[in-house]
Amino acid sequence: MDVDEALRRLAEADGDRRGPEWCGGRYLAVAYGENLALDVAHLRALGAERFAARGAAASLYDALDLLADDLAAATGEPVEDVLELLEDDVSPADDVPPLSEIVSPRRRLLALLLLGFGGPMDLVTERFEEEHYLGGALAEVPGARFVLLASAAPPHQEFALGVLELGRRQGLPQS
Repeated sequence: MDVDEALRRLAEADGDRRGPEWCGGRYLAVAYGENLALDVAHLRALGAERFAARGAAASLYDALDLLADDLAAATGEPVEDVLELLEDDVSPADDVPPLSEIVSPRRRLLALLLLGFGGPMDLVTERFEEEHYLGGALAEVPGARFVLLASAAPPHQEFALGVLELGRRQGLPQS
C-alpha cells in the first residue's frame, strides 16, 4: 500500500465510506518507537496472543485507527496541539483530497506522519523482512504479510508503524 492509498483508506473511514474489501479479514497493528503501546517489543515480551488483545483488528480501517490512537496517546499532549504544530508546514497545495477529507484529529495526525510532516518517512513496499524496525514482526507472526509499512530511516527517528494482514486460516501463534 502506498501513501495515497493509505490516505484514501483514512478518508473513507472518516467519511463513513468503508470499502467492503477492507472490512473483512484479520489485521494486526504494529509499531516501533518510544511510548507506543503497539511497539513490537511488546509482541515479543507479552507473546503474540496477549499482544493481539491490543493490536488485533477486524478491518484495515480498525487497524489504522489503532495506529492513530496509539500515536495520539504517545505524544503525551492533546492531539489537537500536536496536529497544529504539524499543520504549520502544510500548504494549501498539500491539503487536497484525500488529505483534505480527513478531519478527525487522530486520523489526520497519522496521515500527516505518513506524508512525512513529522520527519522523513519511507513506505516499504517490498522485502519487508529487511525493514530495520518492524521486519522481525513477520517472524513473530508466521504467515502474515504487511499491507502497510512506514519507517523512518535508521537511526534518525527510530520510528515505524505498520499493519499486518493475517491469513484467513492462520491466527496468531500461541505464546
